[in-house]
Formats: sequence, C-alpha cells, structure tokens
Amino acid sequence: MGTRRDLVVLVSDGVSDYSRKLLEADGFIVKHITLLANPNQVRPTRFWGVYTKLKIFNMTTYRKVVYLDADTVVVKSIEDLFNCGKFCANLKHSERMNSGVMVVEPSETLFKDMMNKVDSLPSYTGGDQGFLNSYYAEFANSRVYDPNKPLTPEPETQRLSTLYNADVGLYLLANKWMVDEKELRVIHYTLGPLKPWDWWTAWLVKPVAVWQDVRQNLEESLPGTGGGKNPRDQLVVKILFILPFCMLLCGYYGSCFQTNKELLSMRTLCAFARQARYKYKSEEELPSYSTVGVASSSFGISNQKLSTGAHLKLPSYFGAIAVF
Repeated sequence: MGTRRDLVVLVSDGVSDYSRKLLEADGFIVKHITLLANPNQVRPTRFWGVYTKLKIFNMTTYRKVVYLDADTVVVKSIEDLFNCGKFCANLKHSERMNSGVMVVEPSETLFKDMMNKVDSLPSYTGGDQGFLNSYYAEFANSRVYDPNKPLTPEPETQRLSTLYNADVGLYLLANKWMVDEKELRVIHYTLGPLKPWDWWTAWLVKPVAVWQDVRQNLEESLPGTGGGKNPRDQLVVKILFILPFCMLLCGYYGSCFQTNKELLSMRTLCAFARQARYKYKSEEELPSYSTVGVASSSFGISNQKLSTGAHLKLPSYFGAIAVF
C-alpha cells in the first residue's frame, strides 16, 4: 500500500528457491528461519509448525513489527498500527484473541520467557493462537486502540478494531461486514478449506473477489508472473484442461466398440431401447442378464432375437448389467 517500511517474509526450508526469488523480486526481505516444534500432542495435523510464528517476538533488529498471516490482504494503509502499544491484536468470538494480525514490540527477554512457557501453558487450539491467549491471559480487558487518540503512558496491550482484521468467516454469517466496508484495512480469510488462492472459492465466498482483484493487478517481477501467474503452473493448467476431453473420448470409444472392434450400431441400440420401453409399459418382466463369470461367452444376450425378427447385437459388457 505504498509503505516505505521494510517488508519482511520469514521462510522455512519448505519454501522453494523459485518462491524466494519471486518474493525478493517483489521487494520483500526474505529471512530464513528454522521451525519450532509444536509441544502439544493433541492438535490438528496442519498445526505441526505453527509455533514458529512466535519468532516474530525475537525480531530485535526492528523496534516494532506489524505481523500479517499469509491469508490476509491489506486493502488500505495500516501505517498507523506502528503507533500501537507493545502488543496489539484483535478479539474474535467475544473473548478469544486472533493471532492473524498483530503488532509486536520485539524483545529477546520476552521471547525467552515465551520459550520457557511453551511446554506449560495450555493452548485451546493446539497451536500458537491458543498459547498466546494463555500467555496474554488478561488481553480481553485491554482498551481498543484509537489511532487518533494515543495513550500516555503506552499500555502493555491494546485491542485492534475489526477494521484491521475483518474475518471472512463472520462475514458469511450475515452476508455483510460488521463494520463500514469502505473503512476496511485488512481482510482475513479465516475459513480453513476456502482459501482465496484456490480459484473455485470465488464462487462460494464473495470477499475472495477482493483478493483476486489485487492478484490480477500485480506487475511482472519475474518473467511470466504478471497478474499473479506462475509460468511453472501453466503446463499443469493445460493438462488439467485437456484431461477431461481425453477421458471423454476414451469413454466414447470404449462404449462404441465391441471387443472385436465392431462399431455398435445406433439402430440396434434404438431397437433395444424401444423393446425395453414396450416391455415396461406392458408390465412384462424384462430379461435378466447373466453376470456369472468374466469371459464374454458367459453373457447370453449378445445375439438375442427380438419379436420383430431382428437380431440384437450388443457388446459383451452389456451382459454385466442386471436389468429387472
């Protein structure tokens, strides 16, 4: 949003070299970090490395850090967050603090204290958010941060308005934002299986359009990356686009040819359909086809004679369908 402050991305070994180069080309400072183990035995599988987020409290090269989850998008300047207190976050579900958007004043002493308590403090989520709710046990009683009315002395903790952490999950409950949409600063896509980078979520979650608009307007920082595209994914997209047509063709030829490669006559198929309809209407029992064995000789209907005197020629696999 036109900021002059450092844009820092913390990446672990799981991030590819290409992604790192793309981040650097986009102007980010990429810092490699090692993962912190999750001490909780009972936790969602996807939470195995989330305690790594606590390392932002140890970024002591900066006086203050505004942290954003990867599933957030900034839609308006958030420069005023740097005037917030030592620790600021947003409340969700009445008394629970959400760790998707935070303002942190890094401290080596604070970080060491957290590391000493990760094994003893409970986590209601099994992840970092639950731990931080235990660590900042009185956070729900914090005053709401007002950028136009700074507090002196600066409080230890302050609550952020929903404008700085607009929850898409809460949006879906009422099909609208709980605050003035024109004043939104950060949108947080909290729904687990409906992340905005999955293109199909736009059909289900209206705010995904905001994310997609930002993505499509991205400039080309590396060859083929304009509009948020990844040239390495283009081949995969083409294959996925062509694959259904190939499957359709295979299915068509598989249904049209017998084992001896004879083309199934459309006239014969229509005759079979007319005969079945006639028998159904006259309440006569339809023929029951044998399903015993796998050899084509075990199906006794390949040359059944119709009442018209015509011979019905069907492929052998039709006999595997029992019609009653």
